Amino acid sequence: MSDREAKSHRQQELYLTEVYQLLVALDYMRRYLTLLARRVTWFGTLRAIASSTAIGAWAVSQSYPMIRGGIIAAAQVADALKDVFPFTTRHKAANDGVVTLEALRIEALYEAERVYAGQFANDEITELRRKLMRLRHDAEVKYFPLGNLPERKDLLALANEAAPSYFDAVFGSRTNG
Repeated sequence: MSDREAKSHRQQELYLTEVYQLLVALDYMRRYLTLLARRVTWFGTLRAIASSTAIGAWAVSQSYPMIRGGIIAAAQVADALKDVFPFTTRHKAANDGVVTLEALRIEALYEAERVYAGQFANDEITELRRKLMRLRHDAEVKYFPLGNLPERKDLLALANEAAPSYFDAVFGSRTNG
């Protein structure tokens, strides 16, 4: 293998590694979004039950007005603060992040096919890789500006397990990571 071929192969590997990392990040964020969706649903259900219970108790009986009022007030406060709780704000951010990373994945896989087929010069591959890294970084900073997407080792392990099979299905027996 000539020096030029080795450099070209290296650029292809670097780009495909970046695509692989994008796939892991996307899968992780999807899994985290699913976890947050369960919490948001649980919280919404709890708020609805509290409100309904207080209203039902009021309709059935006029006794214990302080308890009834307290339940209604607590439900109202919870409803007003729902966007302040970390899991609700992260849920929205993760949802938007998944949509953005999914669009980026589509573009990256389109470009990766051409990179893998050797249709780009080294400097073009380097530029594609830089662009992919920047767009991924921009998306992560936009939706998690404080870096507040927690790293869950269990979800990350599942994402790392899923990526090779997807990557191999797209690019053959080549594995990465």
